[in-house]
Amino acid sequence: MRAASEINQSARDATPEVIVADRQLIVCQGIGSLVAQIPEVRLGQYATNKASLKKLLSQARGRTILILGVRLADGDLTQILDQVRKDHPDVMVVVVAEDTEFAFIRTAIKAGANSVCMMSQILTSLPRILGKLIEGHSIVPTEILRRLTSENADSLSRREHEILALLGDGLTNFQISARLGLSENTVKYYLKAIYQKLDVNSRGAAIAKYVAGHY
Repeated sequence: MRAASEINQSARDATPEVIVADRQLIVCQGIGSLVAQIPEVRLGQYATNKASLKKLLSQARGRTILILGVRLADGDLTQILDQVRKDHPDVMVVVVAEDTEFAFIRTAIKAGANSVCMMSQILTSLPRILGKLIEGHSIVPTEILRRLTSENADSLSRREHEILALLGDGLTNFQISARLGLSENTVKYYLKAIYQKLDVNSRGAAIAKYVAGHY
């Protein structure tokens, strides 16, 4: 007969492990506390940078689900998803974003994330999403699909239009943040999303495209 320790280890390996990665440890811990309450999965460790995430994924045994914020301390969503897909194609990825980071949800879906979840809806959405992933199904929540569809007519959000208009007026990131009541970092995140949508890599190119109506 197999030893009890071997049986326990086999059962443990059969239960999907969830790794949580975000640049802020407190965010990882908050998501982790929710994951720990879901009996169908077991909570793994947290990663805040690319090196720690790479180590955790390389050590993972059995089925693995990665809950990923839109950035780590030393890398953003696109870089990290590309690397995970290349090195660990069997890992299922759920991207979690704040409402102000919705543009990254679109990026995540295009980059091959298995699911996406808004932080404001995480208490109700994440358990359902993990359940579907355990069954082997990718899922995009209905509320997110609805929002993506409603934005298709104009790829830029209202806030992104406001920021581009202020860019065109020559305002700096700091001045834009003060005008709109946002943090300067949030303005930078919006600009990154705008550059991705407009397929440009500079303020000047973004302004030129916006003024010409090419968006």
